[in-house]
Amino acid sequence: MRQLIIDAAKELFAKDGFDNVSMRKIASRIDYSPAALYRYFKNKEELVLCLREEGHQRFAQMEKHLPDIEDPFQRVREGGRIYLNFAREEPEYYDLLFIKATPSFCSCEKWLGKPHQNFLNFKETVRECIATGVVGDISVDTAVAALWASVHGLASLAATGKLQCCLPDIDMDNIFEDVLDFITIPQIEREKLKKAKQYEDKT
Repeated sequence: MRQLIIDAAKELFAKDGFDNVSMRKIASRIDYSPAALYRYFKNKEELVLCLREEGHQRFAQMEKHLPDIEDPFQRVREGGRIYLNFAREEPEYYDLLFIKATPSFCSCEKWLGKPHQNFLNFKETVRECIATGVVGDISVDTAVAALWASVHGLASLAATGKLQCCLPDIDMDNIFEDVLDFITIPQIEREKLKKAKQYEDKT
C-alpha cells in the first residue's frame, strides 16, 4: 500500500504541482480513505520527501556502473546518456527532482539538502577531466555548470517533445555526445596548441 501511495502521489504531483495535490486527492486516486494515508505518512511533507529520495535512488541505480569506467571523459559521456534516459524513462521523477521548485509546504533545507552523492561523483569526474586537459584550463564549478546545463537543457527539451518537434532529424541516441564534442573539442584543440607552444619555447 505504501508504494501504491507513492506512485499515485508521483503522478499527481508531476501533473498538477505540489500545492494543488492534497492527501485527500491522493487517497481518492487509489480509492483509499484519506485518514488511512496517515498510517504511512504523517503529512504531505514526509510523503514528498520520501518520493524525492526514491527518485534519487532510481537515478543512482542507473548510474551504478559509472565508477567502472576508467576514462573520466567517457564517464561524462555515459553520465549524460543516463541523465537523458532518466528524463525519458522516468519523466515524473525527472520533473520532481530537476524541474519543480521547492514545495511551499516543505523547507528548502529539507527539500534541497546537501548535494547528493550522484552530483558529487559527477563533480569529481569533471575535476579528473580538467586534470587530464580534456576540457581545458577552466574552474571545476564553471565546467560542472556548463556540462550540467547542456545535458539538462537537452533532457528538458526532449521531455517536452520540443527538441524532436523542432529538429525532427536529430539523433536522440547520440545527441548528448555530439553536443559534448561541440563544447569540448575547441577546448581540446586549444590545449594542444598550448602544449605545442610550450614545446617550442623549450626547444
